[in-house]
Amino acid sequence: MSSIDTVQTFLKHIFSGALAEALPLISPDAEFISSRPVANPRVPFHGTFVGPAGASEFFRLFAELLEPGEFTVTASFSEGEHVAMYGKLCHRSRKTGRFFSSNWALICRVVEGRLSLYHFFEDTEALEAAIA
Repeated sequence: MSSIDTVQTFLKHIFSGALAEALPLISPDAEFISSRPVANPRVPFHGTFVGPAGASEFFRLFAELLEPGEFTVTASFSEGEHVAMYGKLCHRSRKTGRFFSSNWALICRVVEGRLSLYHFFEDTEALEAAIA
């Protein structure tokens, strides 16, 4: 499976709620980062989460905070082990009911068929405004 196929398969499992099927696609030392690699007390899923257990925690915290909504992939491309994707999203804050809309980008690295980096970028200011 190519690097881009691995990332697309991983996302397909995540979006369908099949985390158990996504976890084997994660390297034990993989880093999952949402926008900023350091923890942010206002956004629990900001920071760096490591390995399959870290990815599980990352997506659990996301689901506690946001109700997933629109997630559109505008384009995706890869070169070797590196994959990039971008698009638009619109999720709803479970706490406030406000919507969080943003352009997004995802940078991944796939080594030996498994994700070793998952770095997601979004409008952090809009996210914090929606959840506060």
